Amino acid sequence: MSKQKSTILIVVFSVLLTGCASISIDSDGAGFSGSNSSAPEVEDYRIITLLPKDAIPSIDNPRFYSVSEADEEYDPEEIVLGVVFDGEARAYSANMLSSHEIVNDNVAGRPIAVTW
Repeated sequence: MSKQKSTILIVVFSVLLTGCASISIDSDGAGFSGSNSSAPEVEDYRIITLLPKDAIPSIDNPRFYSVSEADEEYDPEEIVLGVVFDGEARAYSANMLSSHEIVNDNVAGRPIAVTW
């Protein structure tokens, strides 16, 4: 590569690098503005929601299999979250929790929320 082409590439790279150092996100997140080389302020961030509120319903009155029914229904390798209070046990399938994320239950008279 010739010396002239190398010099042009260095100048272009320097201009691009300088321009990138002064870009920041607008507070509404819609575009960019220049001349702010420091980190954006907290109000420059916004939360993007993929699902509307209450789009994933909780299970509020869970029903459970007996041990023999669960042995037939689930694979022995099934991942479950287990809870035991005062000798009363519950098992919540990770597959089921993946589609609901929250189970509101009552175990041995104690209200609990199981989340995933």
